[in-house]
Amino acid sequence: MESVLVILAIVLAIGLGEIFNINTGLIAGAFAYIIGCFVLGMSVDDLLGAWPTDLFMVIFSISLFFNFAVVNGTLEKVANVLLYRFRKLEKFLPLVLYFVTALVSGLGAAFFTSVAVMGAIGMVLCRNSNMNRLYAAMAVSLGALSGANFMVSAHGVLFNSLLSQVDSVADQAGAITTNIFAVSFIYPIIVIGILCFIDMRNNRGKDSDLHIEKPEPFTGKQKLNLALIFIMMLIVLGAPILSNVFSDVTWFVEACDRVDVTLVALVMAIVGYLCKLVDDPKPVFQRVPWDTIWLVGGVGMLVEVAVQAGTIDMLAGLINMIPTPIVPIAVCVIAGIMSIFSSTLGVVAPLMFPMIPGFVAATGMSPSLFAVAIIIGAQSTSIAPFSTGGSLQLGASGLEGEEQDKFYNELLFKGTPLGLAFAAIASVLLMFIF
Repeated sequence: MESVLVILAIVLAIGLGEIFNINTGLIAGAFAYIIGCFVLGMSVDDLLGAWPTDLFMVIFSISLFFNFAVVNGTLEKVANVLLYRFRKLEKFLPLVLYFVTALVSGLGAAFFTSVAVMGAIGMVLCRNSNMNRLYAAMAVSLGALSGANFMVSAHGVLFNSLLSQVDSVADQAGAITTNIFAVSFIYPIIVIGILCFIDMRNNRGKDSDLHIEKPEPFTGKQKLNLALIFIMMLIVLGAPILSNVFSDVTWFVEACDRVDVTLVALVMAIVGYLCKLVDDPKPVFQRVPWDTIWLVGGVGMLVEVAVQAGTIDMLAGLINMIPTPIVPIAVCVIAGIMSIFSSTLGVVAPLMFPMIPGFVAATGMSPSLFAVAIIIGAQSTSIAPFSTGGSLQLGASGLEGEEQDKFYNELLFKGTPLGLAFAAIASVLLMFIF
């Protein structure tokens, strides 16, 4: 009975959030209080202890530091420079868009900013060339996601934190997060390569007047900002490597073990303030994704209530009733369908990651397989027009009237199922790798 009540609460939180435009996390937190304290008998202290403080710090500090590069135009300048450098590769523009968006996202713009900036640039390129706008939108969406999944970028750090809280896979969290990034970066290259081939075949014999203006040079502040980003990545990625190389130097190993991406980003953010990387520092703080923080926090509390009620084990058991070879595909598709109506970071990952041990126990397959299937499935439908990513693409298109309606239908009835189909196929192939 309690499990059914929790499932109903999750569905209602998502539905009420969409209908009344209320942050789903706030509703989820309210349901967590009502069900946790008055149905399951949890104490208020236990419920408040379920608030994911570490996830709050991850999202806050990472976004705060990288917001400097967004506000002062560093990341947009990087995108324009790269597009100018590769302007002669017109036939492979979707791939160019993908790589540029992935780099911009990985450098700190993360998903939403990358889609907003690169989506607008992509639509301009479509108007000045023969590039299919749906393929451009898919390239931008997949690029923004793969870059954000990088181990020290926003999504990657969050995935690592979530997996670290899951029993029996916590010690593999770093390796699984790396696998998520590797697959989410490589498989879209194949997908977009196929789309490029289709686009070239459809545009055979057509002329275009593609012209990309040479961007202005980087300013001193933008160069310093890029230097700080690379220094942070060197510290965070280099610490584990150096720790293994100098494993006999006890004090050095202990120092490396204390290198934490969340706190390093916070220190770098303070350096950014002191160096005055932006003229007005207020937008840097204002751009912190407080909605996402509340979403992840509230849903995290409700997920903890679901764990206490046995809901997670029950849902994992239901999925495990599917024939074993199909379980990873089913997990991928279910995550994709959920993501059409809810957030990958705030709902899908926190809800489905705790199910991974159950999937592994029932199938004997690798936890990496299921973690990757969840993420690529959930992110494959981010192009749906009523998801945040899809709505950003639609808003950045500059289209109006019938053309906007046509693009909406392309995103919904072509892009969304096509993305989910590619993710399902990738899940099948991954069963032979993990």
